[in-house]
Formats: sequence, structure tokens, C-alpha cells
Amino acid sequence: MDREVRRRMIAEVQAERERLLPLRAEATRTTIALVRQNTEQPPELVPYLNLAFLLGVRRTQGPDAVLAFALSLANWAVATVDEVARYTGRTAEQVVDQYETDIMAAHAEPDED
Repeated sequence: MDREVRRRMIAEVQAERERLLPLRAEATRTTIALVRQNTEQPPELVPYLNLAFLLGVRRTQGPDAVLAFALSLANWAVATVDEVARYTGRTAEQVVDQYETDIMAAHAEPDED
């Protein structure tokens, strides 16, 4: 990536961050609500529950709220992987690799009808 393209990309990210900053507190509350609501639910239901939650956010708060929520959730995911790595004595890359392997294995299993 050349220097000018990189500069424009950084400027765009900074501008979006500033634009979304007022939504940060609500996005954090939304993230906490989703995690509380969907943790310990049956794994096969979680994707549907998450999508329903996201659709509700988009419907009630708009697309910028979904973007702010996605950023908040991504930040939580990264922090969680770092914590799991620290507590298990693995690297973050090893933790991500394990999740990736588990997800790929789950997708390879035939659906039960």
C-alpha cells in the first residue's frame, strides 16, 4: 500500500471514529445486553438470537448504531481472546486457531433434521 493510500485510509478511520464516538456508551450497553442475553443459550440458537438482536438495534437505533455496536463487540472479542490466552498460557493466535478449528469442524458436521 502506498503512502498516500495509507494516509487516506487512516484519515477515514479517524473521521469515522470521531463520528461514532457519541454512540460509544450506548454501543457498550448494547454489547453487554447481547452477551448477557445470549450467553448460555443453546449454541445452535445463538446465531439466530444474535441476528434478531442486531436487526432490533438497526430497526430502533439505525445503521450507525449497528456500526458502533459492531466496533464495540469486536473490541470485546479481541480483549476476550487476549484474556483467554493469558489465563490458559497460550498465545492469542493459538486461541483463535482453536476457535477456528472448532467452528470448521462444527460446519463439517451434517445438520440434524
